[in-house]
Amino acid sequence: MTKITEIIESPISQIEGEVVIYSLTWQGASSLSNAGAKVFKDGTDITSTAMASGSHAVSGNVQTFKPLTAGGNDGKKKYVVVPSCTVDGNTEKRKLIVTIVKESEE
Repeated sequence: MTKITEIIESPISQIEGEVVIYSLTWQGASSLSNAGAKVFKDGTDITSTAMASGSHAVSGNVQTFKPLTAGGNDGKKKYVVVPSCTVDGNTEKRKLIVTIVKESEE
């Protein structure tokens, strides 16, 4: 069964050009495998540029994503990050909304 729900801390902000490694704790999970994530902007998959390097990892019930790079001209855009993982035998997905902000924004 696949289900998609938003992560509690969502939405969050990230500054243009900033590179951040996010982690997700799968509450109550005893095993994780097949970690992955996709990134969308305006409905388009931008994973190959927004998560271009590194690898996804799991340890216990924590999934760590590849570094997420905010585009240099993406201020006021929203990225939808969709992490996925096999959690205790079930394929699960979540949504993390990342609002990209300009460095000078208040």
